[in-house]
Amino acid sequence: MNEAKPIIKIELLPPLNEKCKIAVTILRIAFTLIPVILGVCVWVLSGWLFGLLIWIIGIFAGLILLSKLKVAYVPFNQHELSHSATTILKWYVAKEFCEYREPNIS
Repeated sequence: MNEAKPIIKIELLPPLNEKCKIAVTILRIAFTLIPVILGVCVWVLSGWLFGLLIWIIGIFAGLILLSKLKVAYVPFNQHELSHSATTILKWYVAKEFCEYREPNIS
């Protein structure tokens, strides 16, 4: 009746040095501001409707990029968990720029 559920090992976020934290902050600001800046520029040049559409397309493109980064850089056993954009970017920066290696669990 009471079946034991398997224990899943959750890997914690890797510690980041100051250089890596700055890279995460810059990427997070870019993911937030680039669609807004593009939308405002198109709004000024072509009108509010086109600016709004470009802003929405930029948001969708950012979300698709974040989902691709999540699949590629967050550990496999954590894909079903909910992660914020900052957490996904921390995993990305740690594995790509800060030479983080996953621990071998034996």
